[in-house]
Amino acid sequence: MLQMTLIIKGKVQRVGFRYSVVDFVLSNSLPIVGHVRNMPDGSVHVLAQGDIEALKELHRFCNKGPPKAEVREITQDLIQINRLEFSEFAALSD
Repeated sequence: MLQMTLIIKGKVQRVGFRYSVVDFVLSNSLPIVGHVRNMPDGSVHVLAQGDIEALKELHRFCNKGPPKAEVREITQDLIQINRLEFSEFAALSD
């Protein structure tokens, strides 16, 4: 099992980014748990746990985001984990 952290920068707040990420995960039935949240610096933080193929799909989506988003930079961290820490994938409030 893997854990992927993404820091997404650009025009990514106030464009529905968090909810589009959750919708993408749920509508594609990706076996991913974790969360997505807006950060005070204007970036979006994604913490996702799952298998490598599902995480790759999520990363591809986050490179583009919803129609009004303008992704300029993504920083990724990927680590091996022993167990899942979350039970669902959700958008956290600001």
